[in-house]
Amino acid sequence: MSRDALGFGAIKTHRNIFALVADMATATQIVKCAAGLHVGVRNFDSAERLVTQAACEPPFLVILDLEKREAEAFRALNEWRKNADLKSIPAVGFVTQEKGMVKPEAEKAGCSRVYMKTEFGRELPDLIARYAK
Repeated sequence: MSRDALGFGAIKTHRNIFALVADMATATQIVKCAAGLHVGVRNFDSAERLVTQAACEPPFLVILDLEKREAEAFRALNEWRKNADLKSIPAVGFVTQEKGMVKPEAEKAGCSRVYMKTEFGRELPDLIARYAK
């Protein structure tokens, strides 16, 4: 069962971030930052569920875990590019230094920006605020 189905980070709002994040500490950090801006977060456990839900209820931002969910993140990006309605929704990702070689591949696949994980944590409040406008 997905964490989204369990209500993890679900705030009743029409402005949502969709995430595909495996690391609970990072997912919690995203939820806390978003809550401070009155933005909801829905964290999915598969690219298929994320893309299906996005087609029905478009988010304003998608966050992808390219460290622990690399294959699912690339599946989501591939589906994103195919759907004209979703193409305009920005997707950002994060990786660790050890998996830095994934960064150019993800940007080529459609990620607006790929952060190193420590940079992502530092930039997260500004990142959410920038896209939530």
